[in-house]
Amino acid sequence: MSLSLQFLGAVGGVTGSNFLARTDTQAFLIDCGLFQGNSQNRAHNDEPFAYDPKEIDFLILTHAHLDHCGLIPKLYHQGFRGKIYCTPATAELAKEILSDSAHIREHGANELQIEALFSYQDTLDAFKLFKTYNYNQPFKDGEIKICLQDAGHILGSAMVEVWASGKKLVFTGDLGNSPVPILRDPTKILEADYVVSESTYGSRLHEAVDLRSKKLVTAIEYAQRHKAKIIIPSFALERTQDLLYILNQLKNQKKFTNLPVFLDSPLAGRITAIYKKYTPLFDEEFQKQLKSDPDLFSFKGFKETATRTESMALNDLVGPAIYIAGSGMADAGRVQHHILHQGNNPNNQIIFVGFQVPGTLGRKLVDGLTRVRVMDHFITVKAKIGSINAFSAHADQKGVLNWLNNFKTQPTVFLVHGEQKSREILAEKITKQLKLKAILPKLKQTIDL
Repeated sequence: MSLSLQFLGAVGGVTGSNFLARTDTQAFLIDCGLFQGNSQNRAHNDEPFAYDPKEIDFLILTHAHLDHCGLIPKLYHQGFRGKIYCTPATAELAKEILSDSAHIREHGANELQIEALFSYQDTLDAFKLFKTYNYNQPFKDGEIKICLQDAGHILGSAMVEVWASGKKLVFTGDLGNSPVPILRDPTKILEADYVVSESTYGSRLHEAVDLRSKKLVTAIEYAQRHKAKIIIPSFALERTQDLLYILNQLKNQKKFTNLPVFLDSPLAGRITAIYKKYTPLFDEEFQKQLKSDPDLFSFKGFKETATRTESMALNDLVGPAIYIAGSGMADAGRVQHHILHQGNNPNNQIIFVGFQVPGTLGRKLVDGLTRVRVMDHFITVKAKIGSINAFSAHADQKGVLNWLNNFKTQPTVFLVHGEQKSREILAEKITKQLKLKAILPKLKQTIDL
């Protein structure tokens, strides 16, 4: 019985997750993600798939981030009609994320008078293929057995256990940063022949989790003293909910008063509403706080800006305030307007709370570049640039090693979803500390298992 695995994205980089597995009788995908970042990365989105979508029996979606689900509508457009397996929360979140992305892509294609990769209707039609399973609920498709386990990365995120051709594979998807607020720790898996593991922070250790609150309080105190703004480019999914949760805690602890907080992202608002539906999935501390505070994502002084008019009005707001807006890498969305209008004030702060892919506006600012292009303008950013790395939803080097150390077997580990340096450093640690074989696959490489 043959089994092969082809690595078609998130190899030597952190976007475009897409892996193809084949047995003698079936072919299936793990994720079908969008390539993000610089133009060279994004060009991969226009390339033909390395397989015929009509011949794919099913797809397993680990979670709803665009770099894992963003090309599902293209897959549908080109003939895929198999099932898309994921958790119930992932299905709801993916529908919001993909609908928003499709609107943006279709609008951009119309403006540039080019053909879109897929239509908005393709996106809606693809939703009909979703079939959901809860964590730790085994199921089968043909001869292949599958089970989803909690990855602790974002709401609904899953690691995937696959039994095929007499072998067991585990795909981590994005492995959660344990322990963090809201989410449970990633499930410990004890046996596998092969593990396909992310390595985003394979060369680094995160800041202590309690620095999230401490750094936010420091930034807030500075903003209040100088009557200045805090601009936080934030991903609509997961990072925004983390921010609101912690700001709610700080508000309850009276760490700040009379400082308005604006969520300037309708998509993030809709996703937060989904988070509120799935509170039973969250950790014990979250459940404990719910008993005294029925809404842990809202507080006095918090407001959502639903319309563009409300968003534009923030440009004229006098006094200190926090603006949370997408996109998380500052490459698009309403946050660009805030950087354009607030970036020239040296007392204002732009604080990044997520990984910044090379080539993005966020990465340029974090790397110290001050003369940048924002929308159609070249501006000099004088605002203070900061980062709170403790917000990461990805396991760091220690986190990945600790999770892999749970295995009672000796799996071969394929490292993906990380820049090359991160993969190389983590591979060396895995080999020396855990005595496991670590392989760094190349893009489009096929490996017989």
